Amino acid sequence: MRVLAYIRAHLADPDLTPARIAAVHNISLRSLYRLCEEGGLSLEQWIIRRRLDGARRDLTAPEHAHRTIDAIARAWGFTSPAHFTRRFRHAYGTAPRAWRATAAPTTGD
Repeated sequence: MRVLAYIRAHLADPDLTPARIAAVHNISLRSLYRLCEEGGLSLEQWIIRRRLDGARRDLTAPEHAHRTIDAIARAWGFTSPAHFTRRFRHAYGTAPRAWRATAAPTTGD
């Protein structure tokens, strides 16, 4: 539980790595992976999925409408716009730009 709480608190940090997570919790990398395996999750995939979920929410949130897609991706720990776009498309079946466009509010003019 402590490990997952730490990860959630640091999701936006691009330097969040399994080695760093293990070091902060004074456990070996092997022990960290064993804990994750016992919990039935892939650590890297869990982190990426949480980051993608956060970015997807921000892409459609009115308070983030002024921000670029790249800025939102960086804010969620993605350092490469191309990598973010590929991961987003794979997870949600659409590109971030298309997701933002379909979720944008329409005016009744």
